[in-house]
Amino acid sequence: MISLEEARSRVLAGCRPAPPRPVAVADALGLVLAEDVDAGEAVPPFASSAMDGYAVLAADVAGASGDRPARLRVVGT
Repeated sequence: MISLEEARSRVLAGCRPAPPRPVAVADALGLVLAEDVDAGEAVPPFASSAMDGYAVLAADVAGASGDRPARLRVVGT
């Protein structure tokens, strides 16, 4: 019996990447790009904080609730 690593090595040695082909975005799940893709414009085209976040220490918000909010100091933007 051979080891898992040896078996994997033998299998992968016989594998070659499939040639690139166009596919619809809806059919691309699980595939990889054959080349880099650059956006033609910023999306969204305005400043958005949808992906910004906040980091807090659990101890700093331990007693907070709907009627008793925590007061935090902004340390960076």
